[in-house]
Amino acid sequence: MPRPAHAPVRPPEDDLLRWAAFGCLLAPAGLLWRGAPFLTAAGVACGLAAVTAASRVLIRRSRRPAGPPRPRHLDAGPRASTPPPAPGAPASLPTRGRTPHGTP
Repeated sequence: MPRPAHAPVRPPEDDLLRWAAFGCLLAPAGLLWRGAPFLTAAGVACGLAAVTAASRVLIRRSRRPAGPPRPRHLDAGPRASTPPPAPGAPASLPTRGRTPHGTP
């Protein structure tokens, strides 16, 4: 059945998340129906709810638009002009913007 023209368009992942939330209720109910202990059913409900919440966060994050594009001259990064070490020289560890101990 087509939607009315005035109805807001929902993202397709909303239906997926709605079914996942339904499964979070249905699976423990089925376990209780089959005679599983209440704590087992509660643990399953909590686990499924955690997975559903994490999926929701990841889906929402992936649907967010990316930040502004970086200018091309910044793509190489700050170490592009650093010459490679001499052959046979010991490799230095990256300092992440800090100067190593003992150097000004």
